[in-house]
Amino acid sequence: MRIITTVFLALLAILSVTASVFLTIDGNLARLTGWYSFKPGMSLFSTENTTRLSDVCWMRIRDLHDTIECSKAEDGTWWINKPFRDRLNPTVAAAILTFTEKARVVDTLPLNKHTRSRLREYGVQSNPHTITLKVKDSQEDLTTIARYTLGNVSPWLADAGDGESVMPTSYLRTDFYGKDKRIHVVSGNILNIFKDGLSALRDPRPLLFTPDSIREIKITHTGEKAPLLIKRASAEAPWNITSPCITSADQDKVNNLIASFAQISAAKVEDAADCTINGNPSSTIEIKSITQDEPIKLTLYDSFASPTDGQQLCHATVSNRPVVFTLQAQPRVSRKGSYSRIVNSICNLPVLPTKAMAQLRSGNETIYTSDLPLSLDELRSLKFTDIIDKDVERVVLKARDSADSLRLLLIPGDKESEVSDIWMYSVGKAPFEAAEELIVRRFINGLGSIPVRGVEADLQPGEDRRSFMARYGLDKPYYSLYIRPKSCLYRATLFGIDLPLVKDRDARIFYIARYRDPVTGKGKWVGMERNGNSVFWLSTRLTRTFSLSPNKWRARNLVNFPISALRKLTLGFQQAPLQLDYDYIGETWSGKLGDEDVTPRINPHRAEYYIRQLQKLKASEWLDKDDEYALEALRTPAFSVRLDLEITDYSDADVVVMDVNDLDHESLAPSMGDSRTDKAREALEENTATDAALRALALQERKTHASSITIEVAPSDQTSDKPFFYGRIKETGELFMLPFAEAQGLAGNILDM
Repeated sequence: MRIITTVFLALLAILSVTASVFLTIDGNLARLTGWYSFKPGMSLFSTENTTRLSDVCWMRIRDLHDTIECSKAEDGTWWINKPFRDRLNPTVAAAILTFTEKARVVDTLPLNKHTRSRLREYGVQSNPHTITLKVKDSQEDLTTIARYTLGNVSPWLADAGDGESVMPTSYLRTDFYGKDKRIHVVSGNILNIFKDGLSALRDPRPLLFTPDSIREIKITHTGEKAPLLIKRASAEAPWNITSPCITSADQDKVNNLIASFAQISAAKVEDAADCTINGNPSSTIEIKSITQDEPIKLTLYDSFASPTDGQQLCHATVSNRPVVFTLQAQPRVSRKGSYSRIVNSICNLPVLPTKAMAQLRSGNETIYTSDLPLSLDELRSLKFTDIIDKDVERVVLKARDSADSLRLLLIPGDKESEVSDIWMYSVGKAPFEAAEELIVRRFINGLGSIPVRGVEADLQPGEDRRSFMARYGLDKPYYSLYIRPKSCLYRATLFGIDLPLVKDRDARIFYIARYRDPVTGKGKWVGMERNGNSVFWLSTRLTRTFSLSPNKWRARNLVNFPISALRKLTLGFQQAPLQLDYDYIGETWSGKLGDEDVTPRINPHRAEYYIRQLQKLKASEWLDKDDEYALEALRTPAFSVRLDLEITDYSDADVVVMDVNDLDHESLAPSMGDSRTDKAREALEENTATDAALRALALQERKTHASSITIEVAPSDQTSDKPFFYGRIKETGELFMLPFAEAQGLAGNILDM
């Protein structure tokens, strides 16, 4: 009896051990109990297992010839451990996990003589791909949560789940639930990732990184002494070139280069031990990231022609993978010449979607090594400066041959009071006047938006700056440009209180000179920032904006008056003048056309609209007062407009004038300040005599004085392509040019027929 009990207990122990082994390996006891009951529509694996797919850290893939085993690192990267260590294509791992989670049983084929005779058609034996997925348990041991063998694509289509679209299906067999030999039809298909064999599952991208984490890029070309070094302090900071010279980098080009590094894909990935590299190293690219201890080093080799189709290829290696990549070096069709022009023309058509244009430009997103901008000239910034008009509050331009200088001053507005910013200008000792805002902003933005024609030279480390500048005439510049940025507002915590603080930024000074090229003998404009390291060959589009002429900067508005000041409007037709009297209080008009009373015919809406348009009237260009062509045309004006105004007189008001003419124009040093005078400081304080004077000024009845403005216009030579009118303000003799359409508008019809 004891023997029977002992045998029974021994068998029970063996059964328990066997069950434990199967639980460790397969995560279930179905291998002991037999087939699992599958029903159409149910998931291939239990919900308990599919919810753990995100924890899968080990994977094995087998076919008839190869086996690869992979594990997931702590950063989420999948690595192939067998047959040798290499990075797994992340799209492969994602496809397998997604298929395992989404696979639903469509049908189960009965295991009979008919199905056994067609096993080759199903592919589960003739073309199998067996996938095993494991996770770590509480004891840090690996436990299988899914295993199946993929066959061929089945001819059926399954409902995608939305009731409208369908999806392909695949033959599949799984022994995860026991010794089940049945063949299932499941939704989904990932066989395309195995079409080139398991060796093609390696990641074809040589570089894997997070773009925002990159802080330094080092590019070394064989035969060059100094490498190209590009750095930035943070993800938000701009890129700067620190070697072989110190200069600004083109931000868009550097960011596009990083995107190209991330997208570049190999046509073939081979084991370094089995591959002979063709050619010698041509370039080395090192990428330093804050997320990696060691920089990633990519080495590119000389290009060679493919023996099969003549495609230009090149080999490449990367420091953290023991493989050799075969990259595409050049496109099959040249991107230069007429082909390039045709592609660019098509891409610029507005009928193509953005995505289609991007694909057409990139050639189906293929990155060629010949297209990578890896040189200093390709990655450096070709802008004279990075200044924009919104960041500037004062500008001084001084010419070597002129005793006068141009001063531009921004008078800030107030958003709450709906007061706009105003730019003022002054040339020489003339008082400040309103400047044409569009011209000022175009001038300042042109410094950064107009590309330079090239880089003439870079200041080398240890080279004397003074002699370097003298070589290009920049020690005695033709133009000196001073720009003072607005104060920078930032927040700081002081004694636990969040406070806004204002920080002054250093002024920037630029020198521009005329330089004669010793090779070509041609003259060119060159420029350099005072503390910069590069001499730029400037575009004439930029230098044409430099001017000390008041006519260039003066506001283009022809008249400036409030409608309340208007008393009489006279339109000087050649036949008879139209004289209109205006009563602002009563908003009434009266007038005569010659000797005829036309008051009943005056359309008040047309008259008011005419005045509003007259207030907006702008000259296209101011002319010198002795312009012979304008004076000749205006001997017999074709039309005139006279405004009789009654202007409020503030000449006897007791006001304090703030002195803003305090710049040191001789030295143009960065230390130039804008310290206010004592009177100016007093004017900004409350409860002063100035404040009382301003209050009294607003309450007093002011005297008025009569003023007249007469605008005369005459057509220019009508044979020109763009006809225009010459104009003159009769009282001051100022001449201007007026667009043809606006000149015609001066003769607007105010009277009803």
